[in-house]
Amino acid sequence: MSLVPGLALATSSFLAMEVVSYTTHRYVMHGIGWAWHHSHHAPPHATFERNDWFPVCFAAVGFALFLVASLGSFTTLFWIASGVAAYGAAYAFVHDVCIHRRLSVAPPRGRYFEWLRAAHACHHEFGGEPYGMLLPVLSRRFRASHPVRGRDRDRGPDRLDRSHPRDPTPGSRA
Repeated sequence: MSLVPGLALATSSFLAMEVVSYTTHRYVMHGIGWAWHHSHHAPPHATFERNDWFPVCFAAVGFALFLVASLGSFTTLFWIASGVAAYGAAYAFVHDVCIHRRLSVAPPRGRYFEWLRAAHACHHEFGGEPYGMLLPVLSRRFRASHPVRGRDRDRGPDRLDRSHPRDPTPGSRA
């Protein structure tokens, strides 16, 4: 496969991963995987939390895609794996650096990142929507009726206040 179709396939895979991410977050993490994911909605107790096993599992799947692609002439699978890996890197950057500030680096500024932080804060506050990460959609009605705690009016929603979260039980719909 030549470069242009390969990049188009990788880009399509990247975009499709937002749907996979949404579905996994809503139905696995807030469902059968709640035993791990609950640690992410609770006040932090250590550097690592049980929820961190999810990215380890997802990385293993990505590694397997690259491994299978390299064992044969599966160039299509290579480009798909590239899009999946790029999404994983973007997700980690947005979620862990920009939103939760788990690394000691200044998060990027801008309307897009402010929107991401505010949407994720709503998820932590109410335990429901939005489940998406790079395109978290909340209706205006929801935002108007659910003010988010933990915001500093002068600086915007830089850090999520996980000190008093509601218990977003599996299947809850806020």
